[in-house]
Amino acid sequence: MKVRLRIARSSADVLSCQRLIAEVYHRAYGVVFSDDIYDLDAKIEPWPHRYLMAHSGDDLAVVCGMYLDHTYVERFGLVSDAEIAAQLEEAGMQRRYDPRVRRELTKLVVAPPWRKHHLSPAILAAAHSRHFMDVDAARPPLLTFCCVRSIAEGIVTRHGIRARRIKPFPSYKVHEHYRSDSNPMDSYLVIPELDVPAAYRDLPIPGEHTLEALAGGRP
Repeated sequence: MKVRLRIARSSADVLSCQRLIAEVYHRAYGVVFSDDIYDLDAKIEPWPHRYLMAHSGDDLAVVCGMYLDHTYVERFGLVSDAEIAAQLEEAGMQRRYDPRVRRELTKLVVAPPWRKHHLSPAILAAAHSRHFMDVDAARPPLLTFCCVRSIAEGIVTRHGIRARRIKPFPSYKVHEHYRSDSNPMDSYLVIPELDVPAAYRDLPIPGEHTLEALAGGRP
């Protein structure tokens, strides 16, 4: 199966991405989105700032969003620059990365007709490409995200990406349908130079790739 990856550039592309995210999140979790009002207990979330689109033929099959600043783990997870800096120092990367320069993957959504193809892990790995992450960054950015442990240990790490746990994510009503005591939510850090296989870090975007190659780390 072939997928065509590109960044949403036009207003029409952004609207298509937002429409798919809004439909899925509202139907599954009762979540709505806003550009200027955020209240996780009222299930109002901020829109991503950038979108990766995966098309199969003419159909938009998958969208993955990204926050460029005011990241979710920073704003709602209460992760500080000092905590990120401590992780960098432990990894010996404090000279390479600025703890304040971060990106955050968010709102990975698969359109209902394409869910049987199990696209999520491969597209999430592809979203770690520097051609998606590094645009407009003065220095190489770090990557953060928050998710339940079953996703971090399953989907995120499936293709060799290391997710470094920072700390537990506070409890909000917006996450009530998928976090639990047995499957808690945490904030994570990815140091691209150490934690992302080169095949994904250097993945060309825009570009057309087979799902099998993406899944095998051979774009």
